[in-house]
Amino acid sequence: MKLSSTGKLAVALALVGGAGLAFGPGAWAAGTVNVGLSTTMSGAIGPLGQSNKNGIELAIAKINAEGGLLGKQIKLLSAEDTAKPATGVTNARNFVLSDKVKALFGPVSSAVGSAEAGVAAQYKVPIFYSVSNDVDQTGRSFSKYVFQVVPSTFMEPHAVASYIAKEGREKGWKTYYTVSPDYSFGRTTVDEFLKGMKANGASVDLVGQQWPGLGSSDFSQYISAIMSKKPDFLFVGQYGGDLVTFTKQAEGAGLFKAASVYAGYWMGALQALGASAPAGVISSDRAAPFYLSPSEDMKSFTKEYHSKFGGWPPSWAILGYSAVETWAQGVKKAGSFDADKVAAALSGATIHSALRGSFTIRECDHQAEVPEYMGVLSKDVNAEYGIRTMDHVEKIPGSKIMMTCKAKLALQKS
Repeated sequence: MKLSSTGKLAVALALVGGAGLAFGPGAWAAGTVNVGLSTTMSGAIGPLGQSNKNGIELAIAKINAEGGLLGKQIKLLSAEDTAKPATGVTNARNFVLSDKVKALFGPVSSAVGSAEAGVAAQYKVPIFYSVSNDVDQTGRSFSKYVFQVVPSTFMEPHAVASYIAKEGREKGWKTYYTVSPDYSFGRTTVDEFLKGMKANGASVDLVGQQWPGLGSSDFSQYISAIMSKKPDFLFVGQYGGDLVTFTKQAEGAGLFKAASVYAGYWMGALQALGASAPAGVISSDRAAPFYLSPSEDMKSFTKEYHSKFGGWPPSWAILGYSAVETWAQGVKKAGSFDADKVAAALSGATIHSALRGSFTIRECDHQAEVPEYMGVLSKDVNAEYGIRTMDHVEKIPGSKIMMTCKAKLALQKS
């Protein structure tokens, strides 16, 4: 029988989902190559991992529908890591030793990501990060098998700082407060934000800091401490379900009326909050939101995502899609699935992403030179998407916010 393009995609999705069955005349006769994803798909940060997995699935399905990669069909294997480094390492090692995966895709938690980098180096398997973004993944944990297509915890807070420093000068902000999760991502993000403010000429009177544990359910004590200091500006490093909980409790306490605020209100949080998301709050995104892109590729991706998963694609899905594109282009350039050849092919390469445009994988650290997007939450909830979208969007180029290669090489040697 002859399959339509829709039929090919359905068959490809069946394989991605783990069915691995033969459909059509010799559909999988060329063989199958496994890739692995160990990530968090439950709990407060689970939606980030699940939507990232969804994007990875769609990218693999497209490759399979178009004939595969070097004549091979790709099969995605996935496992829950519960945001624990030891579990992520075990999952990644099992993928490599038992399932013979040719690539790993990184998790949500940067602590897990840095731990999995060791597995990639030990067993010589390329790993691609598209959610977890701690600078140490391409720093202290770096090997030639590590690739990161998401802005790092150096890049993102420096982009935020460049935006906030300008806003602060215009609006006369003097006193600042930070609240961020108590682990590597949260602390590095705050540290780099403050360094970025200084680099952008801002005078910061830091009147307090709070470090709630990841997955906290009660932020009342932290909110009370913030309110007591009456800061002009509050930097919030919480994200995912934690940010949803923080927002609801902060709104009830009147925090958003008492101070100007930055927080990363990404799709999952916006969907959960709906009209409760605070209009006018400064936000950011690690990839251009789907509703800002007029490209046919993005329209097609958005339609497929909505049809299969019943929601609109968060940036995590877009980033996951581009991680697969990066690996696939490395394989094609190398003409092989061999990890050393793929790593060599990708180092310094320009990647052409259907959803994100072209970006370069920097040779010194394999960090993608990608932008960060800044803006404010819209006054009104978008009727079609059911969320506050990001208005007055400013694209901060990766070239302006990346750690220098000299600094990164020093970090890799530390």
